[in-house]
Amino acid sequence: MYARAQHLFDAQKQRSKALYAEVSQVPPDESGSVPGKIFQLTQDLGSPAAQEAETRLRILTIRGMLETNYDAGQARSTWEEVKALALKQRHFELASRAEGEQGIAAFILGDTDTAKKQVVRAWGLSKVEHDPAATVRYASVFGAGLVQLRRFKEALTPLDQAIKIAESNPALAYPTIAVYAKIDALAGLKQYDSALALADASLSRLQGTIYEQHKAQVYISRGSINRERGEWNAAIPDYKQAVTISEKTDNYRGVTDAGGLLAQAYEHTGDLTAALGAIDAAIAANTHIADELYLVPRNLAIKAEITEKMGHAQEADTLYRKSIALVDEMIQHAATTNIERYLLAEMSDVYSGYFASLCAQKHYDEALQMLEKVRGRIETEALEHHTSQPVHALTPEERELTELNVALINTDDPARREALTSAIYNTELRISPSALTQQTIAHPVRLSELQHSLSANALLIEYVLAEPNSYAFAITRETVTPYRLPSKSVIEADANRYRKEIHEQKEDRALAQHLFSELMEPIKQYREKADLVIVPDGSLHLLPFSALADNTAYVLKTHTVDVAPSSTVYELLSRRSESREAVAMPYIGVAAWTQPADTRNPVLRAVNGPQRSQLIPLPDSKKEVETIAGDLPHPSTILLGADATESRFKQVSMETTEVVHLALHGYADLDYPDRSALVFAPEQTTSTEDGLLQVREIRGLHLKAKLVTLSACNTGVGPVGEAGVANLVNAFIEAGADSVVSTLWELEDHTTEHLMAQFYSQLASHQRKVDALRAAQMELLDKGVPPYYWASFQVVGDPNGTI
Repeated sequence: MYARAQHLFDAQKQRSKALYAEVSQVPPDESGSVPGKIFQLTQDLGSPAAQEAETRLRILTIRGMLETNYDAGQARSTWEEVKALALKQRHFELASRAEGEQGIAAFILGDTDTAKKQVVRAWGLSKVEHDPAATVRYASVFGAGLVQLRRFKEALTPLDQAIKIAESNPALAYPTIAVYAKIDALAGLKQYDSALALADASLSRLQGTIYEQHKAQVYISRGSINRERGEWNAAIPDYKQAVTISEKTDNYRGVTDAGGLLAQAYEHTGDLTAALGAIDAAIAANTHIADELYLVPRNLAIKAEITEKMGHAQEADTLYRKSIALVDEMIQHAATTNIERYLLAEMSDVYSGYFASLCAQKHYDEALQMLEKVRGRIETEALEHHTSQPVHALTPEERELTELNVALINTDDPARREALTSAIYNTELRISPSALTQQTIAHPVRLSELQHSLSANALLIEYVLAEPNSYAFAITRETVTPYRLPSKSVIEADANRYRKEIHEQKEDRALAQHLFSELMEPIKQYREKADLVIVPDGSLHLLPFSALADNTAYVLKTHTVDVAPSSTVYELLSRRSESREAVAMPYIGVAAWTQPADTRNPVLRAVNGPQRSQLIPLPDSKKEVETIAGDLPHPSTILLGADATESRFKQVSMETTEVVHLALHGYADLDYPDRSALVFAPEQTTSTEDGLLQVREIRGLHLKAKLVTLSACNTGVGPVGEAGVANLVNAFIEAGADSVVSTLWELEDHTTEHLMAQFYSQLASHQRKVDALRAAQMELLDKGVPPYYWASFQVVGDPNGTI
């Protein structure tokens, strides 16, 4: 139709309208050279026929569409011009779309803060303006961005919304972005069969069409499914096909992405020459889109690994340094702490690869600092900058979120809960990030500083899970030794299996011994030191190291176990705890659900809603907080039953204290970590609080506590990534706690009360925190109680202080 319109307008000598129709024939054709089309459109802009506002706007829009898939830097500038001209012409829908396209370009350029604001705004306006095509577009790209950040479950919400709208509206195009992003999300969730089925269906639909770039993306997605399965030879043909299509259409981003993945596949099959050729081609393609940083660090690290295997150590070192400098630049533009955390996880191979290289060269101080640039980075930033951040008044979005949370807690109706959950998600998107996200880590700890902070009897083990080998970096006051361990996939499979066995209340000594042989037996310093400080990685964050077995005895029998988010955090907390001043109010105890027990047995301190009907009584929690108060010095503040509200706790916790003990229901949200919460009593009067002390709120507290004990379920659980675990524990450390006692699974109420009473009895006799917890756990172990009842508890942070 546009071709016929062009012919008719030319016959009428209406050159401006003819040019409008001519350029409108460009977008569907992905088979030619994109740079050539962009050049021609730029030439068209200089012609007299393009001076008419509507035609000029059309040319800019089409050029922007091509640039978004070709060069994000150019696209951002073009879409800014489109927005200004569209507003002038009163084309408000196009102006909204232009803002969304600027957001897409910002994400590709690494500016995730701006990207989130612009895409979310365009997405919201598309609904108001009843523009379903734009709704599909921005729901799709927002979901695709979440996939890039490995937030797979969360990504399915906007992606499914985009696909559903497109399927119910025949006038809309096939939602290719949403489809291939969903393929990646399903693969990330290890739903491989579903992912492959969707990829095959998409490729079948695209065959015979002109959408070459979309085909290339689906080939990349299908290849990556096979890569995740470890089937590298099967991945190579799909990656090669994606490279071929991208080269044919001058799609430099496609060459950069698929070429890097192809190089990795060749490397894993042992063909280093082909791997080097593929990665060089990928890096060369990226020079045509020099502003796009996202794939550069990964590709530089891949080339470093290949060149090191080929014997070129100095070249590899230079490549690693360039890669890490670029990652640091990207992280400084992260929109939120969670985006920062996921970027760190996504880029962790860069750090772990360089760590292994430096260890091989015996450059141990540099190796530690490479890890510490990523490990516990968010907690370190909080420790260095948190006290300078003022407590802010609630924003309208935060007040709205409180109201929605209250409504969610109070309903059991599935349809109502689904609607409220959707509203909560949309409101969370509008909440501005903390000022802490704009801060950067001052410096990672140096090896000499870390060794000085360790006691004579301490052994710190920092784990690095990687393929094909993992590492344990063992550090004492006197020695530094890296140990090579089995692969990440092997270790994580065994760790997850053992945790499942414990969770089912089984006692599997053989598996406990097997994991010990994988993780600790190679470390000779283990026999020499009795105080273990563990810096976990990946699924090891959820593994109870005290329940590993050395021959016939659990680790708990011979060692204390402390967990730290990173070596830098450990050193900072050790230094801070030493400088704590004497306090006037030593203890705050909170137990909300103290009414008599119902008939359920055992009573567990876990909810999976949260919803009011699941908040069963925890009668032993009252005895727990009162017994502890009797052991510790007075004065103390105890909040029980209806008085144990979130607003009351926030009020009293602002004062300096030694111990905060929270015997409450806990809720761990593995998909949306900022929603994980401790559940307080309902507010008795009109309040700005919803009774859920969530991770995002805990970070904003200003605590001065030697010890926070989370005597609730799953408080140590969070989504696991190489950058750490986003959970309640780390949030309390960021808020000012020196140490946090947390749990790795749900707790049985009566046994928990007994263990906690023993723990605080030991603390009252001035035992160190780790010694006090070990003594309480040992009492249960010596009675033959299985690990389920005692191994869940762990000290995170500073292990050495006394109360």
